[in-house]
Formats: sequence, C-alpha cells, structure tokens
Amino acid sequence: MSKRAALVATGAALIISGGVLVAGGGALVAVVGTDGTLSSGDTTLTSTTSALVTSQGDVDARGAEILTDPSLELTVESSEKPVFVGVGPADEVDRYLAGARIEEVTDFEVNPFAMTTDVRDGAAHPGSPLDETFWVAQSTGAASADTTWDVQDGHYRVVIMNADGSPGIQVEGEFGLHVPRVVDIGAGLLAGGLLLVPVGVALVVIGLRARPPVPAEPTSPYVAVRL
Repeated sequence: MSKRAALVATGAALIISGGVLVAGGGALVAVVGTDGTLSSGDTTLTSTTSALVTSQGDVDARGAEILTDPSLELTVESSEKPVFVGVGPADEVDRYLAGARIEEVTDFEVNPFAMTTDVRDGAAHPGSPLDETFWVAQSTGAASADTTWDVQDGHYRVVIMNADGSPGIQVEGEFGLHVPRVVDIGAGLLAGGLLLVPVGVALVVIGLRARPPVPAEPTSPYVAVRL
C-alpha cells in the first residue's frame, strides 16, 4: 500500500471511530441527563392485589463498582391510602408475601415507560409491611413515600403496598437509577470522538493532496549499439 493510500485509509478509520464515540457519548448523556439519573418519569401504578412487586433483581457487586456506586431512587404518591415503598432481600419478601395475591412486574421499559405484569392469585392477607424488619430501604407516608437504596450485591425485590397491607393500590410513582460518574463517562466519549474526527479529516486531506508516485520509465529490451 502506498503512503498516500495509507493516509487516506487511516484518516477514514479515525473519522468512523470518532463518529461512533460522539454518537455513543451523546446518546448516553441524552438518556441520563446532566445529573446522571435514568428516570421513568411520573407514571400511574395501579393494582387490585396486596402488593406490586418487581421480579427478582440479581445484583453483582463487581458490576456496581464499575458503575461507580449506583443508587435506586423510589418515589410514590397516593391520594387514597397511606403508602409504603421498600426494597428487601428476595427470599424475605417471598416469605412475607407467601400465599397472598400479588402482581409481579416481569418486564418494563423506561422511555416511554411501560411494564408487563403477572398476577399471582392467593387468599392470604399479609400484615403491614411496617411490621417487617428485613427491608434494606423503606419509606412510608400518609400521602407520599420516597427512599434511596445504594445498590448492593445480592437478590432483591422492590415492593409497593398500602401501609396497612390492604389490597387495592393506586399511586403515582417515579423511579430513577442514579450513576454518579455516568455524565463524566459520556463527556469523555464525546471529547475523544471530537478529537479523533478532525485528526482523521486532516489525514484524509493530506493523503488526497499528496502526489502519486511517478512510475519509472520502462526499460527497453533492446540494447543500443554505437557503430
């Protein structure tokens, strides 16, 4: 490969790589915002059961360290009954709600917010969640409850209930995952991409402007003989 072609190829590769970094960094900042929080926004949550429960979340501490100590922010408001929101070890939550009619969130999307649930029938009546001591994060209030949980290694469920454990949940909720350094990560990707693109453009321009090598004159197969 000639030097001219090598410059053009290298420049093009840098432009593509820089573009990918810029797009990735920009998308990351756009999704989490300037405060580093991926939020569901305000959404209405209703259930005729005793508890609205997320599916078991498996958290790897090494993953949490990579994300620089993320935290889960939970806020719920109710105009009907005092409300409760909590995070607990999955096995303890399952024991507490055993035999009760609950609604489990099996899948959800953040933007726009949408979730898929599955109702588990049961006849048991759980007591008030305030009587349980296993919660790693919890909050209750006559009209609203909000709590923050620093994500830990293990298996957990998020639970929303009426504070007295009665069925019939109707709340406005907002949930956010806060990652302290995600904005710095996005900004770093943007900066790296913005640096690579102009360097790549410069190399392409230099390569295109470079003079192609002059081909050597062909050597005649005949030998001139002076008489």
